[in-house]
Amino acid sequence: MARAQSQFLRIYDIDTDVTLQRWQSYYANATVTFSSQQWAYVPFTAEGFTEGISGDESNITISAPATPIVVEAFETAISRGHLVEIKTYQFDALLGNDAPQAAQQEIAVFVGQVTGGSGSLTTLTVQLGSAISPVGAQIPPRTFTTAMIGKGCKL
Repeated sequence: MARAQSQFLRIYDIDTDVTLQRWQSYYANATVTFSSQQWAYVPFTAEGFTEGISGDESNITISAPATPIVVEAFETAISRGHLVEIKTYQFDALLGNDAPQAAQQEIAVFVGQVTGGSGSLTTLTVQLGSAISPVGAQIPPRTFTTAMIGKGCKL
């Protein structure tokens, strides 16, 4: 049995739960149907799926090529604090690699808010985590976005 892993990424609005992007990184140059949804191919990598302690505030970093669709999605996600859900599946590669299998097993899930990012001419990276601080004496510190409070004044 030859095992393979595929990842599916969904970017969605935190307030309305409206999905903005659906990407998969395994089925090259193909849009596939999985869970009754269309998933476009974007060759992203997700780093940081590790075993940890509950509440340790670990982050995941997603890197993708700086194509127009990725630039627009990441810029919007950073400015509006969108959520990203990443699911990793394992399946038997000998049963076929041209479409997601019905019997594939979900082995990891992460949902986090886009809390920052960086980039170069060829690659963009965003960090996913929690915008709420795990500790603090005041009302939970939070990353405010322009979607939440509008445009701030410039001095």
